Amino acid sequence: MSKQTEVCGIENFQKAIDTAQLDNLVVYFSATRKDDGSPWCGDCKEADPVVEAQLDALSSNLEFLLVRMDRPYWKESPVNILKDTHNVTCLPTLMRWGEPERLGEDDCKDAA
Repeated sequence: MSKQTEVCGIENFQKAIDTAQLDNLVVYFSATRKDDGSPWCGDCKEADPVVEAQLDALSSNLEFLLVRMDRPYWKESPVNILKDTHNVTCLPTLMRWGEPERLGEDDCKDAA
């Protein structure tokens, strides 16, 4: 089983990146949870269970980082480091850190 870490917000994401083994890092960007436990993002609500079901299949040499983003930062912030610097253009997004390929909204909902 891979090492799994969950953080919330951009500051905690940046701290996690500073300490992670970047060449073995898989990052999943999703939405924070509302009071009822569901994500504020509809696509994340569908994709989260699909992605989480695959975690046991990750190689033990990989590190999995779940980054939960809150709605105000994602939707309203004039400066979004994820969009501007890391090319994360949608939630959810699954990516191997440092690689150009990403799985976005519809891709993350597909278990195949």
